[in-house]
Amino acid sequence: MKIIKWIKRLVMALFLIVVLLLIAGFIFEKIARAKAEKIQPDGQFAEVENHNMHYLEEGKGGPTVVFETAFDPAGHLQWYHIQKDLPKDYTTFSYDRSGILWSERGTNPKTGDKIAEELHTLLEKSKAPKPYILVGHSFGGMLTRFFVKKYPQDVAGVILVDSQYPADEKYLSPELHKMVNQGLPGGFLKFANTFGAARLMFKNMFPLEKQYKYQNSLMPVLLYKSADATLEEQDHMKSIKAEASSINSFGSIPLYIITAGDKKRYDSFITDKKIKAEMLDAWDKMQKDLLNLSTDSKQIIVPVGGHYINQDQPKVIEEAVNAMVKKVTDK
Repeated sequence: MKIIKWIKRLVMALFLIVVLLLIAGFIFEKIARAKAEKIQPDGQFAEVENHNMHYLEEGKGGPTVVFETAFDPAGHLQWYHIQKDLPKDYTTFSYDRSGILWSERGTNPKTGDKIAEELHTLLEKSKAPKPYILVGHSFGGMLTRFFVKKYPQDVAGVILVDSQYPADEKYLSPELHKMVNQGLPGGFLKFANTFGAARLMFKNMFPLEKQYKYQNSLMPVLLYKSADATLEEQDHMKSIKAEASSINSFGSIPLYIITAGDKKRYDSFITDKKIKAEMLDAWDKMQKDLLNLSTDSKQIIVPVGGHYINQDQPKVIEEAVNAMVKKVTDK
């Protein structure tokens, strides 16, 4: 009987500790968010369909290089270091999709069409010089399809950075397709975000190098702003991919495909050699298939680094951007 009594006391004590930790985390999160609201945004705002959207513009003159971020809560910060390093004799433009970082959520659904419409309106409101060169990473690369379809007259070139392939079921086995499309645990992350744990989990999202100090200082503090909208984009991922797969031609718009080619890039999270070999082979085939989007396309394979080429090998992207700007301005 004494043992049962002590077990009950232990369980109650543990329960009280968990409750106190949750209360402390909740209070900490509230205080941290109040402080974060005082942080001055690094860019500008424009009103898009009754909500404000945030963008960062560098340089002057055309064309405008427009960066579209991956499925990522960091928004425009994924391109911040690249924008700072690119020449200033043409315009570069990054932004936060609705609900991400400093952009208000608004009421538009998270569809590929609406995301493209919002970006186009934002570019018009900011008076970014035409034509546009679209640079999209991963999910952002897939989103460029909707923009090209709706506004082909405004697009002079496209650069896809290790872009998602919307019809990936063509190249992946059912087992692997399920694995790569399982997504983040939304319920758990919303819980963690409410009680202050998410900012600890996503600390140092960027490499621990000097050029990423600004991003690493902001992301844990501002993560709460992006969390819900990022998970909402995940909820709509399947329908966006289905719609994107039907957009299979950019015509003759110049296209660069930048592909991660490091054979070790999956080593940290795929231990099964057979599945890893299948993933490497399938990704290579999907990236080559992207070349068929345009009659004027070429592939740039990056031999070292992983999926986040914009962090691992930013100079490759900078060189491709400069080459595309020269290509479209020399016409």
